[in-house]
Amino acid sequence: MHRFWDERYQQEGVYGKAPNPFWVRELERLSPPHASNRLLLPCEGEGRNAVWAARNGWTVDAFDGSSVAMKTCQRWAAEAGVRVRTHHADAFEFEGDAARYDVVGLFYAHMPPHLRSPFHELATGWLRPGGRVILEGFEPRQLGLPSGGPKDEAMLFTPAMLAADFAGLEILKNETASVVLDEGPYHQGPAHIIQFIAQKPA
Repeated sequence: MHRFWDERYQQEGVYGKAPNPFWVRELERLSPPHASNRLLLPCEGEGRNAVWAARNGWTVDAFDGSSVAMKTCQRWAAEAGVRVRTHHADAFEFEGDAARYDVVGLFYAHMPPHLRSPFHELATGWLRPGGRVILEGFEPRQLGLPSGGPKDEAMLFTPAMLAADFAGLEILKNETASVVLDEGPYHQGPAHIIQFIAQKPA
C-alpha cells in the first residue's frame, strides 16, 4: 500500500496545496495558539493542512506512510518559512509527542474495516484532556461519484460508525453534507462527505 501512495505522490499536489476549508474554519474558531499548543495530522500526505496550521502559529506534527509525500511536506514547509515535524511512519507505529496534542486532524484517512476502530482509538489516545478530533471523510453516498474516495463501502464513514468509534469523547458535530470539492486532481467535483468534531473530557 505504501508503494501505491509513493507512486501517486510522484505527481505533486494530487490533493491540492490549499488547506481543507473545514480544517481552516474549525481551527480559526479555537483560541489563538501558543508555542505549547500542538496538533497532529495523521495520514497527512503532502502537508497542505500541516503547513497552513504551522503558518498560523501551531506546533505541528504530521506523518504519512509515503516517504515521497513527507519529503514534499518538508519542502512546502521550507518554502512557507515554517517548521512541520514530519514522520515517515505507519499509523500503528507512530508514537507521537509524549505531551499529547490539543488537536488531531483526520482528513480522508479511510482505513479497512478491521483497522478503522483501532486507528480511531489511537487518535483518541493522542489527544490531551480537552483536546479535539476534527475529521472529514467520505460517506456511503459517495460511491459511484468520480470525485474521490475508497470504492469499498465498508471503508466509508457514517455518523453512527463515528459515534461508536469515538464513544469516549463529547461529540460536538457529526453531520453529512453535499459539497463540491476542489482539492487537486483527485478530489474534484460533487461529493458526499461527513464532518465530525469531538472533544476529550478535561
